[in-house]
Amino acid sequence: MLATIAALTAHTARRITELGALLGLIGGLALAAREFPFFRRAGLIVAGLLLAVGFALIIYALHFGKTF
Repeated sequence: MLATIAALTAHTARRITELGALLGLIGGLALAAREFPFFRRAGLIVAGLLLAVGFALIIYALHFGKTF
């Protein structure tokens, strides 16, 4: 029954995958922007959170969705 509740349509899975990839991209850019002096510690925290959430969304969409 849990698999039925968590099942995603192909369209929803694709949107969640795109959102996860976008968050991963923003996290990577935040990691690159960490080179600026005013963005050191906060940049590392933001980048780590965005990368973790982005890739968790991609894994969720690939596991429960009907992809491609």
